Amino acid sequence: MSPLPAALPPRPPSAKRGRIAAGIGIALAGHLPASGLWLLSFYTFVYYASPDSLFMVDCLVILLQLALFACCAVTGSVLVRRGDRGLGLGLLVGWVTGIVALVLATALIACSAPAT
Repeated sequence: MSPLPAALPPRPPSAKRGRIAAGIGIALAGHLPASGLWLLSFYTFVYYASPDSLFMVDCLVILLQLALFACCAVTGSVLVRRGDRGLGLGLLVGWVTGIVALVLATALIACSAPAT
């Protein structure tokens, strides 16, 4: 029978709900420019056929989303590794939540388009 350890290893601090909510809010606020630009241009394209092409808007939105992903993923991972699990996890969850909301809003606009 092995001897028991003298003391249990310290547990990492638990993530606080307020810090998780703050991280989610920060990530969602970062989604507003990119997602808002995409949804507005997609709406005008579907309903008014303006602009003629979404290529430039698509490129800009993809660049903004990649930058936001890099910021949220790197900052969130660094914060989690340093012990601030609340804000770090909030940033990661907020980015994923924003992407899901963008996909759902795009599908809603596409499904509500009038038949021509």
